[in-house]
This record gives sequence, C-alpha cells and structure tokens, in this order.
Amino acid sequence: MSTLQSGASDFAARLAKALLGEGPPSKKAKTGVADLDREEIAALINKKLPTASSYSKTTVGGWADSRYKTIWPCMNFHRQHTLQDQHTTPVALLDPILAQVAEDCAVAAPTEGDCNFTARVASAMSESFTKEGERMDKFWELLEHEYSVRFQRIEFGDAKTDGSLTHPKGGLVVNVEVKNEVGSGGGAIHVQNAAYFAAYADGQAVVLRQVSTCPTLLIELAGPNMSLSGAVFSNVVVCDQLTPMVSLLWQPHSPLMLQAARCFAALRMALPRLLAYYDSVQSQALRQQLDFPYPTSFIASDGGGQAHFQYVRRLSGLCFKGVIQPHGQSVFVKFCRSYSFAAHQAMAAAGYAPALLGFEQLAQGWLLIVQQFVDAVSWDEIVHKPVESLKAAVHALHAAGFVHGDLRGCNILVAAGAVSLIDFEWAGIVGKATYPYFMNHVDIQWPDGASDGRLVTESHDLWWLSKLI
Repeated sequence: MSTLQSGASDFAARLAKALLGEGPPSKKAKTGVADLDREEIAALINKKLPTASSYSKTTVGGWADSRYKTIWPCMNFHRQHTLQDQHTTPVALLDPILAQVAEDCAVAAPTEGDCNFTARVASAMSESFTKEGERMDKFWELLEHEYSVRFQRIEFGDAKTDGSLTHPKGGLVVNVEVKNEVGSGGGAIHVQNAAYFAAYADGQAVVLRQVSTCPTLLIELAGPNMSLSGAVFSNVVVCDQLTPMVSLLWQPHSPLMLQAARCFAALRMALPRLLAYYDSVQSQALRQQLDFPYPTSFIASDGGGQAHFQYVRRLSGLCFKGVIQPHGQSVFVKFCRSYSFAAHQAMAAAGYAPALLGFEQLAQGWLLIVQQFVDAVSWDEIVHKPVESLKAAVHALHAAGFVHGDLRGCNILVAAGAVSLIDFEWAGIVGKATYPYFMNHVDIQWPDGASDGRLVTESHDLWWLSKLI
C-alpha cells in the first residue's frame, strides 16, 4: 500500500471511530476527537452537525442531545462544561481583531456619529415587529447604510442565516442572528449563530482555513437587545461572547445607552480591519500554528528589542513551551490577566525564580509572559525535597515585601537541589495583593482567610510552606 493510501486509510479509520464514539479506553479517547487534526475535525462537524436552528434547541435534536456528544469537543460554545473548556484558547488570544472588539466594547469613546447611529437603532429596534423578518430587514437597512456594506442570506440546506457579510476571497466577516423578541424561536441565539459559523468555516471555507483561523464577528439581536460574539476555527471551533446582551431601548439618561454606543463604535472600527485582513490573508505567508495563540513576539526585558518565538507544545491551560528564533532557546510562554512582574524579577535576582525574558500587554487585558524554560520537576514529584532552599526562597520573597498566594507544589520547581518559584499571577506587594475571583474551592484546600477578593497575606504563604515540608 502506498504512503498516500495508508494515510487515507488511517484518516478514514480515525474518523469512523470519532463518529461512532469509539476508541481506546483512555481519558482523551472518550471525546472521540483527541487525535484528529483540523481537517479531520472539519469533516466530523460537517458529518454530524444538524441545521443551526435545530442545534440551538434544548429539546431532542438540539445541542444537549447525547447523539451529538462526538462533536461537543469540536465546538467550544461553553454550553457543555467539560475539560475542553479549560484547554481551549480564548478567542481573544486567537485573533487580535476580535480581542480589540471586546476591549472597544468596554472602554471605547464613541464619536458623535456613533451616538447618532445608536439613537437611530434604538428608535427602530424599540418598535414592535409582527414578523422576525421585518426586524431583520430593518436591522440590515440600518447597518448597510451606516457602514456601506451589503448583507445576504447564506443557505445551508434547508436553513438560511439572518444576515451574512462575506468577503470575495471566502471569509465570513460578520454573521447576524435575529430573534423577534427575547425567547422567540425556542432556541439559544448564541448557539445558533455559532453553529452557522461552524457550518461555514468547516464547509465552505475549505481553502481559507488552510491559512487562517477564519475570524468572524457574530451579532445576536433579540428584540431591542444586542450582543457581539467572536468565532474562530483554531484546533477546534471556538466561540466566545465578547459582550453581554446590551439594551437598545431609547434611554438617553441611562448608562446603558453608552454601552450600546461603544458596541457600535467597536463594530465601526472592526469592519475595515476584518475586511483588510481577508484582503491580505491568502497572499500572506502561511501561518503554520493556527491552533496556538496569535502572539509570536515580545519585547525583551534586557533591552534587546523584539524577539520572535515559535510554539512547541501546550504544557497546561494557557502555558506553552516555545523556542526563540533563530537561535532556538527554549522558553516558557504564559498568558494571564494579572501578574506581578516586580515579585518575579525580585525572586529571579535572588536566584529563586527563572529569568523573566519579556512580556507584552495585549488587548482585552491579556498579558503575555515569557520566561526562561527550566528543565526541572515540581516539588510534588521529587522524593528528596530541598526544604532549606524552599524556606530561603519564601523568606527572600517576604523580605523583599512581596507575597505569593499560591505556593502549592505545582508552582515550585526543583533542579539540581535548588528551588525556583513560578506562577506570580496572584503575587504582589504585602497589604495590596488580593486573591482572584472564582477560586477553586472544590479541589483545593486553602489557608483560613484565603478567599475570593481578599488580601493575600504572609501567613497564607507560611501555611503552604508548613504543608510542603
């Protein structure tokens, strides 16, 4: 059998196992898609995904129906609470344009034109419409006139979108899903819109997805309420809500009007960016790592300018191993929303943390942290534990005026009998550092007083130290 025939046969066998939910009895194989690449996942979605309107329902035949369990891990819409949610990279780290939309919706300063348009939309959408199609047509009319674009309805078998803006090169720039009022239609509006994106990216954007994550801005309109979502096709289809449902009612003395105006300002700025992206995407060099976050460079903290890196593999969560190009130095790459650079640098200077090589501030509050990759094992894995080294590290941390907050064994590395502290997300100055919200209180026992939003104290770090030694 030729190599090509063998590869085709292997693909067919793996796809069949995924479709049937079969495979070896490992934790990964239970999803049925653990070993499939992007094209195989696209084929699986094409095979199993029903119409978007059917999939949006919570009844038999909808997204919660167990017959679709084989494609749940392929489409992260955050409705099935599985481990996939923890290991899927957020849209804001997979596409910078959609990340900027989320940020603009939160903080943009609307122009006079944005405010005037918001007022017109509020006036129109506050009206009563007998049919969903009438509301859709009016919304189209407003968007097309304001942004000089043209919407169309794309057919998927017996179903049609409620409005799609496409690019001549095949990109789905914007997709609109409309419900006449909140609760109309009996389906989940965000699931339906995301399912249309999945159907398009996996069915019609065959060439485009070879060089792109196919970023698409999704608009959900339910009566006088609107939200924006972002969708990409990375290693799986990922769809994140970028905004909550925003009121489009005419309330000139309410801050809700400003929220709506920011959304339309974000839309105004995003449309030319997305169109320009699709103008150039097929003439750009092939982006080889579509299933990793988009940032591939950072400003070196030693003043060496911009450094470029390539991803090697995901380590856990939003932590990756990478290599700096072209000399191949291994690095640890982490994405988070808070980080104490001062605490990390102080510990690195004292010899108790890996060198901090650089960082980048990204849209929507994300941070890119790049540090030295240490060939070490965690405290939990080592038999002969360097207790005195750990005591010295914690003492040095507190002597410098910092607390850590998460001194579990997994955040302590040991190499050649020496300790390195890592993961300074919760660290900070004594008396100022606080714990994040949504801490894991189910699987982890925390010291007394360590709770969501409360101060991180030195006594908490010492409690961990006593448990570790």
